[in-house]
Amino acid sequence: MSGRTRDARRRCWNPTRALAISGWLTVIYFGIELGIGIWPGSIALISDAFHTFSAVGGVLIALVAGRMAARPATRFQTFGSLRAEIVGAQANGFFLLRMAWLVFWMSLMRLQNPVDLPTTPMLLAAGGALITELISLSLLYKAQKTNLNIKGAYWHILQTFAGSLIIIVAALTIWFTDFLEIDPLLGMAFGLLLLWASWTIIRAALYILLDNVPRDLDLNEVQSAVEAIHGVDSVHHLHAWSITEGKNILSAHVLVSNFGEAEYTLQSIQAMLKSDFQMYFATIQLETEVC
Repeated sequence: MSGRTRDARRRCWNPTRALAISGWLTVIYFGIELGIGIWPGSIALISDAFHTFSAVGGVLIALVAGRMAARPATRFQTFGSLRAEIVGAQANGFFLLRMAWLVFWMSLMRLQNPVDLPTTPMLLAAGGALITELISLSLLYKAQKTNLNIKGAYWHILQTFAGSLIIIVAALTIWFTDFLEIDPLLGMAFGLLLLWASWTIIRAALYILLDNVPRDLDLNEVQSAVEAIHGVDSVHHLHAWSITEGKNILSAHVLVSNFGEAEYTLQSIQAMLKSDFQMYFATIQLETEVC
C-alpha cells in the first residue's frame, strides 16, 4: 500500500469525521422513527425516537470538545485546549448518568402499568435503527479505545443500540406470549448497565482532571530507568500527570556526578522517556547537589 493511500485512509477515518457521520445518521433516523411512531400513534415508539435523539447530544458534546482540543497552543494556553476532550467526556458521563436514571424511572413506571404495544411498527423501527447504530458504532469503535471523549459519545450510541435490541426482544416476546412486562424489565436492566457505564466515564475523566499519575505509568519503573542512565546518581521531585488520554507529562530533578556531560545525559534521559514510556513532554532539571 502506497504512502498516499495510507494518508487517504487516515483522513477518511478521522475521529471527528466519524463523529459527524454518526451524528447525522442518528438525526436522520430520529426523523424516520418519529414518523413510524406517529403512524400508529405509538407513545412507546415516539418516546424511543426522542431517546434516540438524545444520542445526538452526546455526539455533539464530543464533536465540540474534539474541535476545541485541536486548537493550537497560544501564549495563554501553552498546551492548547487538549483538556477540552476530558471536560467533554465528563459532561457526557453526567449526561449518560441522567439518561440511566430516566430509562430506569420510565421502565419502573411502565412496569406498574404495562401497555399492549403495537409489535409490527416496533419491529420496523428497531430493525432500521440497528442498521444505522451498527454503522455508527463501527465508525467509533477503534477511536473510543484510546479517546475518553469519543468513548462518551460511543456509549450514547451504544445505549440507543441496546434500546433497539430491547424493543425487538420485547416485541417478539409480546407477539408470542403476551408477556407485557418484558419491555419495562429489560429497560430497567439496561438502565443499571448505563449507570455503570456513566460512572466508568466520570471516574476516568475525574482521575485525569485531578492530575493523578497516569494509570499506565509506573513511577518507580521510570525512576529506575532514569537512574540506570550513565552519569545519573539519583532522581527526586518526580511528578507525572496527563493533559488528556495518551499525552503524559513528566517533571523531575536529576542529580548528576559530572556536569560536564550534562548535555549528553539530558539527551539520553529525554530519548529514553520518549521511546520507552511514550512521554508527550518532559521537563528535566539537572543538579550537582540535592535541592
